[in-house]
Amino acid sequence: MTSTWAWRIPSALQGLFSIITILLLPFLPESPRWLAYQGRNDEALEVVALTHANGDRDDPIVLAQYQEIVETLEWEKSAGETLSLLQTVKTPSSRKRILLSTSVAVIVCLSGNNIVSFYLGSMLDNAGITNSTTQLEINIILNVWCLLVALLGTWAMNVLGRKQIAVISAGLLTVFLFIVGALTKVYGTSTNTNGVYGTVAAIFLFQGSYSFGWTPLSTVYPPEVLNYSIRANGMAIFTVVTNAVGLMVTMAFPYALDAIGWKTYMINGVWDVLQFAFVLYYWVETAGKTLEEIDEVIDGTKHSDVPNITMIIEGKAVMDVESQTGSIHRRNKEPAGMATKEL
Repeated sequence: MTSTWAWRIPSALQGLFSIITILLLPFLPESPRWLAYQGRNDEALEVVALTHANGDRDDPIVLAQYQEIVETLEWEKSAGETLSLLQTVKTPSSRKRILLSTSVAVIVCLSGNNIVSFYLGSMLDNAGITNSTTQLEINIILNVWCLLVALLGTWAMNVLGRKQIAVISAGLLTVFLFIVGALTKVYGTSTNTNGVYGTVAAIFLFQGSYSFGWTPLSTVYPPEVLNYSIRANGMAIFTVVTNAVGLMVTMAFPYALDAIGWKTYMINGVWDVLQFAFVLYYWVETAGKTLEEIDEVIDGTKHSDVPNITMIIEGKAVMDVESQTGSIHRRNKEPAGMATKEL
């Protein structure tokens, strides 16, 4: 298409999903932590019950999760933690949490994936593939490939763990980015068909390595490492950093690719080595834990006396449902006397 609809149609189609999201928002429940923080405990319990047990308020897992939320929020209030922006840097724990969450923002933009996402055409030109139809076909297949690998990574996060997935993804994409750079240098202006398509294969392996870890981690890990008092502001900071780094990449990389070509990938690969080392050394594992239980990993202590959810599920701990239900009813000022089951 030669008219402005060449860019208007793709933009409109992307906007369609934003409209669908807006239409769905009124039907989503409030966060149980926000409800509990506002003193709307009964509604918070209802949301937890709907999430974990199809509305069964007397389920042991529901009661344990709810009590974790309430007790942790009470501790945060008693410790003087506020919802202010200052709280994000007020304590060593908050600063560590912000560093962990914003590291994701930097990594998802500076791993080299944006070279392929934004400048795939230039990248393929450098690799010797200049036919526009061939480039379009590669682009479509690449996106389908990335979707499938991202789904696999999403599943694997709960099997291997967040940090393990991040280490695997960061390590593999570093290796493949160096390979893309080397192949582009050797075959970028070559007529060697095998070399050119070897470069394309390396691009697919690089993007697959990125999608396996960083596509799902970018939405899961940041809110998991932020406790309630800084979660909203922390996610705002995460978004600002993501867009700022993304803007820098968008403005800088075209000049880099034009001026030094394949060397851009090598420079980015060296940066990826540093990212890999940071994740390996500094990241903490959050898989299999509730947001309140992650406090124990970062702060060294859990701010609730309730047994960990996984221990209850595995039968390694007992939740006194009758006592807990009575306590909840007293807290919510509702008549007690319903549940007597125990796990």
